Amino acid sequence: MLLNQRGTDAGFPQLDRTLLLRISYMPFRPSAPHRRNIRGVIYPLTAAIERTYGVRADGAWPLGAFYTVNVDSTVWRSVGGIWYIPHDPEGVSGRRIDEGVIAEFCNAIQDGRAVILPSGRSIAWESIPNFEAAQLP
Repeated sequence: MLLNQRGTDAGFPQLDRTLLLRISYMPFRPSAPHRRNIRGVIYPLTAAIERTYGVRADGAWPLGAFYTVNVDSTVWRSVGGIWYIPHDPEGVSGRRIDEGVIAEFCNAIQDGRAVILPSGRSIAWESIPNFEAAQLP
């Protein structure tokens, strides 16, 4: 907000703080070559999506913003847009994944910095396009 010399509103409309945060927050996803079935990416990315965005009341996860193709239909059922429901929610949530790697993926969703997997492989990230990012909670 712009303030005049007295420190009061300079006559500009107030912006909704949550709207401003949504506008300024640009989430990231692994770059296209790293979104394929690369060992060490799918499980921690899925766990990071759950930790970062949660799960809707109907059990849907916003996977489609991160996986634009190749969502495994034997594991997930599309419910429209970016939303998918796992066929076995306990199985997906109960996967054993290194907590440090999940934390790195959570950070990368927010800042886009590369993640180095335990194997030594570097995972590059890209901005999620606005039309997909706008559907994230």
